[in-house]
Amino acid sequence: MAGTSSSARMRSQRWLKRQGRLAGFSALSVVAALSPASYDRITGRGLAGMLCLGAWQMLPGYLLASILISTVLTRIVAVTAASYGLSHLALEAIVRVLVLELIPLAAALFVALRVAPVTMQRLGRPAGDPPPAYRDLIPYTVGSAGAVIVLAVLSGISALAVAYLVVHGISQWALADYARLIGQVFDPTMAAVFSIKLMLFAVVVGIAPTTVALDAGPLDPVVRQMRVMARLLLMLMVIEATLLILPRL
Repeated sequence: MAGTSSSARMRSQRWLKRQGRLAGFSALSVVAALSPASYDRITGRGLAGMLCLGAWQMLPGYLLASILISTVLTRIVAVTAASYGLSHLALEAIVRVLVLELIPLAAALFVALRVAPVTMQRLGRPAGDPPPAYRDLIPYTVGSAGAVIVLAVLSGISALAVAYLVVHGISQWALADYARLIGQVFDPTMAAVFSIKLMLFAVVVGIAPTTVALDAGPLDPVVRQMRVMARLLLMLMVIEATLLILPRL
């Protein structure tokens, strides 16, 4: 029993030490990203390349998929609400569920799946090699974070337009009421929650893959990358759950 307790204590200490190291690494990455002195021509070129990879190259296909999914979900919600005599609540439900909750998470997951493997492949290093400088991580962190924000904002705008067209068609008579509805949904509290959620998603997707640079050693690179992706997904789920619960407390 004493040996088991000692082993558990040592594992806990190693885990806490590792989490502290990851937290310090993340904080320093954010500081480097916010420092104007970290940006030069080489950094700007790498940042543009990551933005192109994470957002620009796939933007037409992503927006098309977003529009199609938004159309289907809006139609389902509108028909279901009408069958229960709740048509007046359909648009509000669509905006709250689709734009506030699903679209930021979908954008974060898309960018993570698109960019994170490239980031981890480029930053992975064998045992004994020094970790890269924080300036060298900026194209990956800021590029991935920027891609999340770009995709989430553009797909959110397209979803709002699709929701109106599906429910009201091309007529203009309901535009004023729809604008008022959007203003009611995005009240100061929900606008702040949405902005915080989007920024946290962007930071997690930007920083989590770069932590592979801390994992140099005998561990298999595939296992190392799987750990990083699992950590990224866990953080996204924790942020989503926390920001769903906090405004209702």
